Amino acid sequence: MLSAALLFKDALYGSLVLSVVCATLGVYVVLRRIVFVGAAIAELSSMGIALALWLSGMGWMAGASAHPVAFALIFALAGAMFFGIGGGARSGVPPDATIGVTYAVAAALGILLIAKAKSGEAHDIFLQGNILGITRADVYVLLAVSVPVLLAHLLFYKEFLFVSFDRETARTLGYRVTFWNLFLYFTLGLVIAFAMQFAGVMLVFNYLVLPAVTGMLIARSMGGIFITAILSALVASFVGFSLSVPFDLPSGPAIIAVSGALAVVAWLIRSLQRR
Repeated sequence: MLSAALLFKDALYGSLVLSVVCATLGVYVVLRRIVFVGAAIAELSSMGIALALWLSGMGWMAGASAHPVAFALIFALAGAMFFGIGGGARSGVPPDATIGVTYAVAAALGILLIAKAKSGEAHDIFLQGNILGITRADVYVLLAVSVPVLLAHLLFYKEFLFVSFDRETARTLGYRVTFWNLFLYFTLGLVIAFAMQFAGVMLVFNYLVLPAVTGMLIARSMGGIFITAILSALVASFVGFSLSVPFDLPSGPAIIAVSGALAVVAWLIRSLQRR
């Protein structure tokens, strides 16, 4: 299994980087109950990729397909900032409805755009991604994005924690709640935009949800939840990736299957502890 993984070692390294940073942010996504915000931002990012491919195919913007990350980044960050300021709430539209509309429209437009693009396949871009295609240069790009985000979350751990779970106390202590909330959403949009280039919607959504759920089931403290989430994401990435190569399976779904198995094991452990 190890030798199979080493055949695509750069892709494995990339998936491990994605698993760490997405699992870290996923704890906030799950505990703040904004799971579908992550899904909506991922769809906006994928729509940006589709738009880049469509514009390039139409000849309106030469080289757009070579740099879809710029388009993905614009749409992902715009969506993150929109949700971060509570977009739609002032107009009386429920937040979950706003998220649902954004998700549905972004997904539909993305598929329509990719259907008319000269290159790319909707199945690969919107579902599986192309994680086996990660190169050494791509790993460096992922590290350049992930390391600053992880450092920011480490340095401002207390601020992010307060504004996420006890806003009134944060305001009382003088924290700029709106600023830190937007900063959190900004890091989420940034990571999703780059992760979408290599992992696709399904795998990104998995990294944001399942490891955090596993951490919540096993750990009893916030620090423990983060550590467990990261470890479970790393294990799922390595095992799923390693199994996918020799058995000729899609790497993304294989990783998701292992993540699901780990979550089930965590649930069983939690159930036994309660008894």
